[in-house]
Amino acid sequence: MVPRWQSPVYLERERLLSLLPEEPGFAVLLEAPAGFGKSVLAGQLAARLDLRTLWASAKLGEPRGLLAKALALPERAPWGVVVEALKEEPTLVVLEDLEGDEDLSPLLRTLPALLVLASRTPLPYPELPKLLAEGRLVRLGPEELAFTLEEARALFGERPGAEAAHRATGGWPLPLFLAALTGKPPEAKALIQGLRESLSPEAFREGLLLAALPYLPREAATPATEELFAKGLLRGLPQGYALHPLLQEVARGSLGSEVQRAVQEAEGRLPPELLAQAYHASGLHERLLSLLERPIQLNLLPEALTAWRDLLERGGPRARLRLGEALLQCGKREGLALLKPLAESQDPGVALTASGHLAYYLADPLLGQDLGRARAHLEKGMGLLDQVPPELAGRFLNDAARVPWEEGKLEEALGMLEEALRRLPLESPFRIAPLTNLALLRFELQGDLMGWIQAIEEAIPLSLRYTPVNHAGHLRDLGRLHLLLGERARAEAYLKEAQEAKGHPLASLEAGMLLAHLRGDEEGVKALVARAKLWENPYLVGRGLALLALLRGDARVLEGAEGLFPALARAELQKDPGLLPPYPREREERLYWHAARYRILRGREDLEAILGLTQEGPRLLAGLIPLGLLPRDRPELARAYPLEEVLRSGWKEAVALRLSEVPPLKAEVLGQFRVLGPLGKVALSGKAREVFALLLLGVPREEIAFLLWPEVPEGAALNNLSVWLSRLRKALEPWGVPTYLREEGLCRVESDLQALEAALEEKDAQRALALYQEPLFPSLDLPLLDRKREELYHRVRALFLEAGEARYLERLLELDPLDEEALLPLVNGCLFRGQRARALKLLRAYERRLWEELGERPSGEVAVLLRRLQV
Repeated sequence: MVPRWQSPVYLERERLLSLLPEEPGFAVLLEAPAGFGKSVLAGQLAARLDLRTLWASAKLGEPRGLLAKALALPERAPWGVVVEALKEEPTLVVLEDLEGDEDLSPLLRTLPALLVLASRTPLPYPELPKLLAEGRLVRLGPEELAFTLEEARALFGERPGAEAAHRATGGWPLPLFLAALTGKPPEAKALIQGLRESLSPEAFREGLLLAALPYLPREAATPATEELFAKGLLRGLPQGYALHPLLQEVARGSLGSEVQRAVQEAEGRLPPELLAQAYHASGLHERLLSLLERPIQLNLLPEALTAWRDLLERGGPRARLRLGEALLQCGKREGLALLKPLAESQDPGVALTASGHLAYYLADPLLGQDLGRARAHLEKGMGLLDQVPPELAGRFLNDAARVPWEEGKLEEALGMLEEALRRLPLESPFRIAPLTNLALLRFELQGDLMGWIQAIEEAIPLSLRYTPVNHAGHLRDLGRLHLLLGERARAEAYLKEAQEAKGHPLASLEAGMLLAHLRGDEEGVKALVARAKLWENPYLVGRGLALLALLRGDARVLEGAEGLFPALARAELQKDPGLLPPYPREREERLYWHAARYRILRGREDLEAILGLTQEGPRLLAGLIPLGLLPRDRPELARAYPLEEVLRSGWKEAVALRLSEVPPLKAEVLGQFRVLGPLGKVALSGKAREVFALLLLGVPREEIAFLLWPEVPEGAALNNLSVWLSRLRKALEPWGVPTYLREEGLCRVESDLQALEAALEEKDAQRALALYQEPLFPSLDLPLLDRKREELYHRVRALFLEAGEARYLERLLELDPLDEEALLPLVNGCLFRGQRARALKLLRAYERRLWEELGERPSGEVAVLLRRLQV
């Protein structure tokens, strides 16, 4: 039998080839669906080995007979004869298309060749677990065989599209290769045929269902789902499993009717919102409309419902009700016209829900507030409360409480929210909304900011699950409130998430504005203001223009802008308190008002007002008042500000109060010389570097003076040291308060050298491997440091030799290529793993270098190994 692999034209898979054994006595198991490159990898292995190669497919007959024929034996020769023939010459045997019912036991028990088994399904041969436990079997499945993004880029070379193709195929080699070759998506018929052959009927039907779903929840998975995942056809997501986009596209385009049948068969498995998406994706539109008419909660993002607008407008009242709310959630006022006739419905549930939506959105400043009409819908809905189930009534009361809130009637809003909680069942997920709103009211009435933040944080996972439309707004609010607290990093994280969240585009837009302002991105704010104008939203336009004006320091940006934030910005930029807007009603807006007034006038009364408006007191100052504007006789107020900002300010009294918070100094002296303080990299120059290094080693001051200035009298040397210690202190502690350098030496310093010495003491070879780099204290030339370098190297070498693993021995050879004590166990390890070629390569490299550098020949043990492997 002639080897079928001669000159590979595919990408060399070095990542995988480095895992494979290279000599008889070992086996490789490749288990993956069609198109995962099993044959290609086997061919690349054959091409790099100097072995006789025999290749057979189980589709053409029993492996024993095929191998016998290839070895010029009678086709009916028994396994014993075949095994002996394989032993006569080092051989690679590749057996493809195995299904598990072949008689391979004699081959697997003896392993007379390097054996590669390739299969589309798991193989049940009883010898495989034993070989795996003995380290004589390497198994690669679809996860390992899939291309990494780096490999995809290498495959495409200069051609564009590698990232998109990798994303679409999930790294599946066959379609990825075809896309690289043709520049087009792979042919659907071939993929489908390959999948039918590779999968059980149940798994194939499961794949058809997943073709219509954005994801399948983990709790809805079946053994068929697990089969798809094990074969690399599904991506694991936090919420479940998803079919690769390429396969979704192929299945929907070529197997539409089969996909529809799969969706209908799975109706009882899927939550309603996923069933709705499956209906739409598979074209089962009548079933979708029927589902939308059921009085159930559907946690669909508004963008999904508005994308189905043409279909939903032809549906029944509940379908139109869902669409109307979705339009309003997306900032589209045409949702009001869709809801208005539904508020007159004879169905009290439909009428109440429509009235609640109308009351809420007509009271919303973001949509052009109309409190009169909002109040009318509130009153209409109140008359329907006793005609509907308690949960529906509770949800209406929570929504409609927006009206008295905007009217300034907080006690009425409080009563409605409490009534909502009385009506909502204890197990209802919708209780989280009135609970969050009550926390907002408590902030408004009592200044409990942290209670409000905590309520939103508790609401986020539930809102994401049950009311995703609120998710972006909750994230935006958390970002804004953490900005008030001066917690910029947390604020930025929440605002970024809010900007990217689906379900409430106006909340996402406002979050984006705050984020761009936080980052000092003028162009970003400007672009978002332009988007707000497209929404025809005066509040967001004014909000964005105020942020832009503050970034530019130019009040002219605010021309024509109205509202609280433009007025505050205008007053501050023109330093004119007379331009401040009327005193706001809401507590949070009052914080911004007093802060703007303080920044203009520096009045103590405004500072005290800020301190008293919430239960958090000074914690809010960092988000409202620049540190440099605080009264110098109140250093305790600086506790609320980021430590780095306080250190940079040079306000010694404020720094002294925060000294315990200053983090340790970090010194990196292995392979580099870098000192990092709380304000960034510390610039050390001249003798300061040597002084620091010796202090880090614990050398006494008198000895340092002698080591650095041996030629001068002791008094002069100590005086020189005093000068350089002063310079070192200014570099390490620019804030002027003693922190790291005391009379007794360095303190509160963490170094990689200390960490390495601890690892050596604890015999932690893995930690030592990660830490050790040469040289210690680079660029410094002192005899004492030379002795320390030598001592450290020998301690590391002893530990690595004792550990004996390949990675430690390889590191020793990197440090000293002529270290025979490291070379020999490394070579023996390669031989144990069947990597004969690698062992020979290591020995030859050692032999050549030994001769080139020292003019010597290898020792007897190395020479014996060389002769043995070169035979």
